[in-house]
Amino acid sequence: MPSSIYDHPAWKSRPDQLMRPGGLTVTEQALAYCDLQPGMRALDVGCGTGKSLRQMTDTHQLAGIGIDTSANLIRQARGSNASLRFAQANGQTLPFATQSMDLLMSECTLSMFQMEQALAEYTRVLKQRGFLVINDVYARKEEGVPFLRELPPESCIGGAMPERIILEGIKRCGLRLIVFQDCSAHLKEFPMCNLSNASGLSSFDLLLAAAKAKLGYYFLVAQKVSDE
Repeated sequence: MPSSIYDHPAWKSRPDQLMRPGGLTVTEQALAYCDLQPGMRALDVGCGTGKSLRQMTDTHQLAGIGIDTSANLIRQARGSNASLRFAQANGQTLPFATQSMDLLMSECTLSMFQMEQALAEYTRVLKQRGFLVINDVYARKEEGVPFLRELPPESCIGGAMPERIILEGIKRCGLRLIVFQDCSAHLKEFPMCNLSNASGLSSFDLLLAAAKAKLGYYFLVAQKVSDE
């Protein structure tokens, strides 16, 4: 996942520095579908400055680690969360043992990856009965996807996929879907200008492509039920 977008100074204008729609509200809504127990091992892929990981450890007493491709964001995360563990790594090649995590969270990162490769890695490191939590943008009009693909690859919106494709990928990995929840209303609260500034896109091009694909936002929770 390219780090340039999330390293951009545009995000510093947000008081919470959360770089995704819905912030910790959506995080908690998704975690409510997981049977969490204190001490469970949790991995946050694309952890940014560590806000979600701090929430998981403080509220649910999980043993968490966060990874991000950005050395700058990892430094910030370590600076403000001295008691937590962070590492610079890529979500498509996770440096963790097979079946080593009880929970894996991927917030606004799957659209930045090659989906099949990332989901295969997510599934590999999850323990049996482990939970996968994803929230991200998606295309509610599948016929509008080609317009998204015309955007630069550094834009997460450019990688947004239809619900059908996402769920097919989840199923192929042997994951059982628990919930797919549309929460597109949170897009109204999100400063798209920050994203356009950080990615070097014109706001007009971004909003036009988003409109043609009827860009939405979702969270899903799935559970590992097979190694296949």
